[in-house]
Amino acid sequence: MNKKGDDIPLARVELLNTAFDSFARASKSLEASYQALQNRIGALTLELRDKNAMLSEALREAEKNKNYLDAVLYSMEEAIIVLDRTDRITMMNRAAMLMLGDAAEGATGRKYSELDISMSQAEGSVLALAAGGKKYDVIVGDAPVVDSDGDLRGRVIQIKDVTRMKQMEALHERNKRLISLGEMAAKIVHEVRNPLCSIELFASMLERDLGDGKQKELAAGISAGIHSLNNILTNMLFFARPHRPAFSDVDLKELAGEVLRMLSPFLESRKIRAEKAFMAAPAVRGDGELLKQILMNLVINAVQAMPEGGEIAVSLGVEGAAKTPFIEVRDEGAGIAPELMEKIFDPFFSTKEKGTGLGLAIASKIMQAHGGYIRVSSEQGKGSTFGMCFSAMCPAGGADASRR
Repeated sequence: MNKKGDDIPLARVELLNTAFDSFARASKSLEASYQALQNRIGALTLELRDKNAMLSEALREAEKNKNYLDAVLYSMEEAIIVLDRTDRITMMNRAAMLMLGDAAEGATGRKYSELDISMSQAEGSVLALAAGGKKYDVIVGDAPVVDSDGDLRGRVIQIKDVTRMKQMEALHERNKRLISLGEMAAKIVHEVRNPLCSIELFASMLERDLGDGKQKELAAGISAGIHSLNNILTNMLFFARPHRPAFSDVDLKELAGEVLRMLSPFLESRKIRAEKAFMAAPAVRGDGELLKQILMNLVINAVQAMPEGGEIAVSLGVEGAAKTPFIEVRDEGAGIAPELMEKIFDPFFSTKEKGTGLGLAIASKIMQAHGGYIRVSSEQGKGSTFGMCFSAMCPAGGADASRR
């Protein structure tokens, strides 16, 4: 009995030893697995650190590229408006904000169709844009934004202001007509002036020899008519021949003030009030007398556009990034019909019964000799605005336009 009882504890001891051996082997295996896990964690930690460094570099590069792209978009002359896939505005560049004016305030997040702007067909692919109280001739582009998977992410609206380009094209076409007309005018003046001077001489001699009476008055009328005709021919020559102004530094504010003082009695007699808005403007290089002649012509035209009296506004300042000097004359007259706008600078075209049609043609020619141009805007029933726009490249002390 006792021997059999002694065998049972031995068997248990062997079983226990076997269990301890299994536990020891499992512990070693677990320790090895733990060590392998530690090594793997260390490797993953190093790999994660490298990945984080690469990701940080990629983010910095992406931010750098984004800033560069923003700078490019911000500096573009064309207006850029970016929309998301629901046509809501996500951004617009500086040119767009300047063009849209008040309509651009609070535009981000709103639908493009909700902007306070209007577009209508003008000519060909050119649209007429009204925004922020201003009107532009524009060309509009609309391009989709697609990601690498081909999914539509939004749209980019590009608006190019071609107002100045259209003005320059119209100016070029007008200049071509003026050149041919000028050549013809010079020939006509040359052929007519010589016999006209002889007629004027004979008429003045006849007036001197006649006594007081009806005949002398008739001779005086002939002399006066010839003198008037001679002035017209002088203006035609002034228009036809190339201008070489006597350049000097001209203070535009002083020039405008002098013209208004000279015309003050004329304005008062026509019941015209003159409002001045003289902002700071640099002096320009030009011929003061010729520039005075232009401004006087514009003011007189404005007065004649209001036979019942009214108000003219003469403003002076600079505009645009180039700080281009300008003088503008605005009237409250009947305005100019759209179909006549392109003709008003043509020589001999006039809407006045007694007009020669040379005033604006000569004024335009003089401004061209100064490297500038005359612009006009008009709305029937509300009046017209004529502006003398000087070249930003010809400030006081600069090169003479006549030597270019």
